[in-house]
Amino acid sequence: MILDDFIKIMIDLLNNAIILLALVFLYAATNYDTDTKYKSKRIIAGFVVGLSAIFVMSNPWQLSEGLFFDTRSVLFGITGVFFGLIPTVIGSIFGIIYRIYLGGGGVYAGVATILFTASFGLIWRYLNLNQYIHNRYLRYYALGVILHVLTLLAFTLTPDPAEVIRNTMPAYLGLFPLITMIIGVVIENQKDRLFLNIEIKKQRTLLKASLDSTTTMEMYALNKDIQYIAFNEFHRKQMKNFYDIDIKEGDDYLAHIENPQMRLRLQRNILKALDGEIFMDTSEVEVTPGKYIEERFTPIMDEDQIVGVTIFSYEVTDRKKYEASILYLSYNDALTGLYNRRYYQEKLVEMDIKETIPLSVIQCDINGLKIMNDAFGHQAGDELLIEVSKAFKQAFFDKGMVCRIGGDEFIAILPNYSYQQASYIVDKIKQNLETKSINGMSISISYGVSTKTGDEAIEDVIRTAEEQMYKHKLFEVSSHRNESIKTILNTLHEKNPREERHSKRVSDLCMLIGKKLNMKNDELNQLKAISNLHDIGKIAIDEAILNKPGKLTPEEWEVIKRHPEIGYRIISTSPEYAEIAYDILSHHEKYDGTGYPRGLKGEQIPIRARIISIADAFDAMVSERPYRKSLTVEEAVEEIKKNAGTQFDPKLAKIFLDLIAKNQLQL
Repeated sequence: MILDDFIKIMIDLLNNAIILLALVFLYAATNYDTDTKYKSKRIIAGFVVGLSAIFVMSNPWQLSEGLFFDTRSVLFGITGVFFGLIPTVIGSIFGIIYRIYLGGGGVYAGVATILFTASFGLIWRYLNLNQYIHNRYLRYYALGVILHVLTLLAFTLTPDPAEVIRNTMPAYLGLFPLITMIIGVVIENQKDRLFLNIEIKKQRTLLKASLDSTTTMEMYALNKDIQYIAFNEFHRKQMKNFYDIDIKEGDDYLAHIENPQMRLRLQRNILKALDGEIFMDTSEVEVTPGKYIEERFTPIMDEDQIVGVTIFSYEVTDRKKYEASILYLSYNDALTGLYNRRYYQEKLVEMDIKETIPLSVIQCDINGLKIMNDAFGHQAGDELLIEVSKAFKQAFFDKGMVCRIGGDEFIAILPNYSYQQASYIVDKIKQNLETKSINGMSISISYGVSTKTGDEAIEDVIRTAEEQMYKHKLFEVSSHRNESIKTILNTLHEKNPREERHSKRVSDLCMLIGKKLNMKNDELNQLKAISNLHDIGKIAIDEAILNKPGKLTPEEWEVIKRHPEIGYRIISTSPEYAEIAYDILSHHEKYDGTGYPRGLKGEQIPIRARIISIADAFDAMVSERPYRKSLTVEEAVEEIKKNAGTQFDPKLAKIFLDLIAKNQLQL
């Protein structure tokens, strides 16, 4: 009889538990988020929990009149853990009201059960006790045990607590913790499923937005039959633009590619990826010459099987052009377009073979590049380099290799050319260039030729050509420099005739001072050369500044002050004039050290420069200039007197003033 009663009790409790489990599994079939942030949804959840509690409590196991037992302890404990405060409170109110409505001797215990289990469920949630038990089955079994220990404590409020606890303990500490564990695991799995679904949806949204946001990269995926699985918006638009088709999933990709060569290339690459290879391919677009695309092919894996391929395609035309320009500049001279020293050194090894013999080497050097740069600026120097390079290109085109290996140095390597043939070519180049000029200066080059005819080292052949070039240069460069200086001076006088007249008058005055100082003929000749050349540096000064009618700005004055240095650089290139270069550099120094460009003082200034300083200043004062009228001789004499000892050497100033006094009528 006792066994039959126990079995009946367990069946009744199991039926009640099945009802609760059915409700829970029904919930698991929904997409309700237990952690929803919307208050309205939490209130609705509270009503649903309350109705569920009434339904469970309507099918109880009845121990005696007024004592009802059911799985509400599980329901309210789980609600507190998973659903939070609002659903738990609302559901508890429903449960308490209904239990009071049922009445009986167990009403206090029934209400206490709801309060104890719901409260502990909330405590478990807000203290995050889950973190202390990592195994979810053990976690919710422990929760079930604690909930039903609290339930048994609530049963102390029944009329016969000992009897009630004795009869219910097997179910409440045996069956109900297991039910709590099952329900807890089911709901947590439901939470995980919802979380994963939400995350997957977010990731899909983010991925689609990312794929479609790019307007430079086509992305698409194909299956093993080379049919579309997916594609981004940019690829769809590109296919529409190029082929006027609206692609869709399942389409045969290659069927849309009209150009046979492009279709063959893509098919080959796709099949390569379907064989398991990950690779990048850069190609010139077959239908658009000069346009380059880069495509990355990656197999799509499903476990160990290749099920398709993803393709990322983007245009790299600008990058290819940049790479080509970098490669070009790494082997070519940027100014002239000829090969540079790096290319020459690498290519020379390839050309130094038996099949190229006789192998001729021509070394060339431009005469007067520095003078051209100093006198007319680097733009004129660049023009000279380009003109010579052009001549070399035309002469050596398809004959061999010509390189610019230094500032004004060039080398040509001619395979299968004899010494006579190479000499003839370069001599013709030299003759043609000498008929041309830049800014009135003739173009001149010096060259040397050497030929490898046997086993001699190529380095020795190059050295011989270089030595021959320097021998020619010794004879040619001096005369060319002198001619260049004369050309520069003539150009200056043509641009500004006033300068020529000024130099002539300064020269006459300097000669008077020099003779008074009893200078020898050589010294007088040097003094005359200096006086004629002292302003040669003005060739590099803008005519607008030289002939400006008004007062110079500080910036313009700084430009004017550069002419002694420019003149020095031009003159110092010629050995014939090298001795007087420092005189030209110093002709605007002042006796008290306040002059320019070096701030020399007293007798640190060369005597010829001190003489020119007086003559130059005097002639400038008595000559009319665009920015002022001329002074009278008397006014100029007073200025010389006033500045003797500061601007001018006082001894030389006195000699000059004595000469002026004696020769006053001739001025």
